Amino acid sequence: MNKPINQNAKKALNMLKMEIANEQGFNYNPVSDKIESNAPQNTLEGISKNILAGELVGGAMTKSLVTKGEEILLNMYKDK
Repeated sequence: MNKPINQNAKKALNMLKMEIANEQGFNYNPVSDKIESNAPQNTLEGISKNILAGELVGGAMTKSLVTKGEEILLNMYKDK
């Protein structure tokens, strides 16, 4: 059973993805919703580097979200 997607949350995550991709030297393609490396696209090298770029950006996003969650939890329970 899938929950409906909150469009504001989706936009925020896409903005985070774009920001992290740019920081790491990759491009975020909003049309395809994919991370692209600077390698020539539609080649075997480009495809493999796009996969690696997506993994790197996804890992950085996860790390960023976990860090933010930890900060929120610490602030919630610091006075208890």
